[in-house]
Amino acid sequence: MADKWVGEEPELTSPYYPYRKVVEADTLAGLEQIPYKLCRYLMDLPDGNGYVPPESNKFPRARLKKLLYWDTPLPLKQPLPTPQQMRQLFFDPENPDRPPDPDRGYRLFPQNTVQQSIANSKSLVRVYLGDASSWERSGQFITRQTVMFDVVVNVGIESNTGMTASSRAYDILQCIIESIAGVNFGGIGPLALRQITKIDDERYNLGYKIYCYIDWSGDAPNPYFI
Repeated sequence: MADKWVGEEPELTSPYYPYRKVVEADTLAGLEQIPYKLCRYLMDLPDGNGYVPPESNKFPRARLKKLLYWDTPLPLKQPLPTPQQMRQLFFDPENPDRPPDPDRGYRLFPQNTVQQSIANSKSLVRVYLGDASSWERSGQFITRQTVMFDVVVNVGIESNTGMTASSRAYDILQCIIESIAGVNFGGIGPLALRQITKIDDERYNLGYKIYCYIDWSGDAPNPYFI
């Protein structure tokens, strides 16, 4: 949607009063929803359109759900977690009072710093926004936003998957990349991989940090608050 106040004299009802907005600009509107959208997408839940999540291990989100849910050896030989089981792994900021899985705790977070994540989980994924930069192209203001994934696994279950990587953390990483790379989540073009770095707290946990980016141009007003 276009901002109706661009080029207009500011009135008392203008969100920019008493100043005048002279050009369309990226407001970042909707970008704040990306970590939540990505977590819900990775959970791969049924929807109201008749979609049923596939169970075959050839689907990366099916493998990811098994790796996050089952700590036992050979997780891919286990059943696909149910939608309810996946919901109990997800820390939902829209429903913060929803209790976690009693045995596993929360394991999927649409934010960065959650203290209970390390304490209660043997494996986890955190999704959050990092640095951003902005530029103008043909009159359109665009923001390139870094989207970060932390994949953290306890050393006690790191090597029990029986998968080709011999690393649960890297198997989780690969499932995430296969699921998201090249997919458009509402930006200008797809989510793209930038860099992968290693995480190791030299005690109990190890894993990877995935840096992706998405190009964005948000409108005003923010559509989530209309």
